[in-house]
Amino acid sequence: MSVLVKSSPNVSPHLRSIIASLAGTFVLRVASAVMGSMIQLYLGHISRHVYPLSATMRGIALAVFFIPELIGSPVLGAWSDRYGRKLFMLLGSITGGIAVQISALTTNFGALVITRLLTGLSTASAFPATLGYLSAETASSESLRGRVMGLFQLATIGGTVVGILIGGRLWDLYHAQAFTLNNVIYFVSLAIFFFGIRERARQGAKGTTNAIAHGAQAFRQTLDHYRDVFLSPVILRFAPAWLTINVILGIWLNQVIGQLVAPPGRFPKQLLFGILGDAAHAGTLISISAAGLACVFVVGVIGWSVVLGRIRRTTVMLIGMGGLFGLCATLFAINHHAGLSDPMLALDTVLALVALFVVSGLMPASLTYLADVTEARAHDRGAIMGMYTIFFGAGQFIGTLMGGPFADWAAIDGILLLTAILGVFATLMLIRLHHTENGAAGSDTILAKDK
Repeated sequence: MSVLVKSSPNVSPHLRSIIASLAGTFVLRVASAVMGSMIQLYLGHISRHVYPLSATMRGIALAVFFIPELIGSPVLGAWSDRYGRKLFMLLGSITGGIAVQISALTTNFGALVITRLLTGLSTASAFPATLGYLSAETASSESLRGRVMGLFQLATIGGTVVGILIGGRLWDLYHAQAFTLNNVIYFVSLAIFFFGIRERARQGAKGTTNAIAHGAQAFRQTLDHYRDVFLSPVILRFAPAWLTINVILGIWLNQVIGQLVAPPGRFPKQLLFGILGDAAHAGTLISISAAGLACVFVVGVIGWSVVLGRIRRTTVMLIGMGGLFGLCATLFAINHHAGLSDPMLALDTVLALVALFVVSGLMPASLTYLADVTEARAHDRGAIMGMYTIFFGAGQFIGTLMGGPFADWAAIDGILLLTAILGVFATLMLIRLHHTENGAAGSDTILAKDK
């Protein structure tokens, strides 16, 4: 590090702040992932021991997290540019800490919904401000910017994995009191941001009132710009499929845990429903399983990324959709085995993991496709790539809400049926996109037509 400081005089005075922002991001992401893991287990606990909560109601509580993230990120990001990025990093840690402490003190459904809104506000406040800060601090060095942004991604992903791993274990050991322990993690991120970051004074800051007015204007301009980008032909062709894929992801990330920890008995013919309902260490088992599945998914993403340069993006996405149908079929078979001792269960589990590996190609192919699309609108690269996050958040919100009624109706089978229906729609949209590319003699020609 001393070598870096000596060789980069323009960057070295701010190196400590950059390290602090990355470390704070890692800790904040750990805290957020712990909260995300524990809240699903908490809602399941409330449903079993306090008052009944349907999957639809649990879905509402989980889905509201994405409202401030979708709506608040643009305006809070604009306010951070105007009024100070460090302030909004601190706000992210504070609102997250308040949310988890409220969760530790109540089982009231309305209060828990508010905690989810506060947790979403935490993400919406901290992450745009942190990215803006890192972008500003690395403006004098492109090579440093590349390394720092890569470390930011690593801090985000690594923090999420660590949070998932420890969240379930904390719940098993301390139950609702684990939220208070998570508050300590949020406090650590607050301390790192507060003591570690030294923000340079910005020119033109004119007070809170003007900052808010500037942010509101920036928010309106951002919405207008995103509307124009969204309505462009190259985006409209891809949007239905990509949004649907994210809806499916939202269903599985936010509805399945509730089915696994539900009281067994309501759907006796479904092996997976309530399979962890009476387990003493359900949180730990879920955390370990989630981490293992994440590893399979990451390996798949890396593997597909290697071959994306040789196979058309839409072809990879269609292969991924084939893997999705295979995954639904194998999970249906697993769900209807007679018991855990069934000799075919191991084979079906292996087939499900293979199918998940195939499905993982959807993510890098979709992101690469969006990057290709930017060639048609080079002046809108940032806005188009921002659509990736917007579709992800919107899909999570819609999928979490949609999955609830199907889970209430038929538990795991209901989720699988909804997944298959959405998968058929996404596949049809991708086939249409694939044929459009064929008709235009390749994606480069298609993109050129929209210039």
